[in-house]
Amino acid sequence: MEQFKGCVGVDGAGSGWISVWWGGGGLVHALYPDAQRLFHTHRTARVIAVDIPIGLCEQGGRPADSEARSFVGGKRASSVFSTPVRGILDAGSQPEASRRHREIDGRGFGAQSFAILPKIRQWDQLLQGDVDARQRVREIHPEVSFAALNGGAGRGLVDGKRTFAGAEVRVSLLAGIFGRDAVMELVRAVPARQAATDDVLDALAALWSAERIAGGRARSLPAQVEPDTTGLPAAIWY
Repeated sequence: MEQFKGCVGVDGAGSGWISVWWGGGGLVHALYPDAQRLFHTHRTARVIAVDIPIGLCEQGGRPADSEARSFVGGKRASSVFSTPVRGILDAGSQPEASRRHREIDGRGFGAQSFAILPKIRQWDQLLQGDVDARQRVREIHPEVSFAALNGGAGRGLVDGKRTFAGAEVRVSLLAGIFGRDAVMELVRAVPARQAATDDVLDALAALWSAERIAGGRARSLPAQVEPDTTGLPAAIWY
């Protein structure tokens, strides 16, 4: 597979972001505290693929999320969380977010979803304020990427990403793209205090998607990309 220099794969890790890309003859990584600093460092990248919802609905669920669940299928479909409506991005607590979400949309907003709300807000603020970022940043979901690597729609991975079996199958799939030695060298290079192994592998899945986008080979869910009311694309790429 052709390596597209200047592509970056990004996944959340703790309170920050683990990023991986090709550099110096191999895969390298860095941890960034926020989206602004990450993009400032990589603002000349061809594609930055990040595991975060980007285009947000005013009301109702996103087609991107429902199609991603169908694409992954099986047990791992539940890993695709429902994206919040735009009207609660500034909520300061989970009870407030849930109340306002129910008022707008009829659905509550759970603690697990609320935990990533600040991260969604980071990227939304970046993309709302930086036209260049809009041209380079794309949304991915690692489980969609792994399903695609595993054969396509309905071929989501059975084992959870934090299990030994789950890590092994993810490493095997990524080894077919990047080479097993390169994947394992990267995993060993990232201190556990910075990012867990599953975060590193998810960032590599994002890098695979970024390279497909750069090469014009990527597909999106839904296939017809529709912008949200602010012009951001509500689509998951793989």
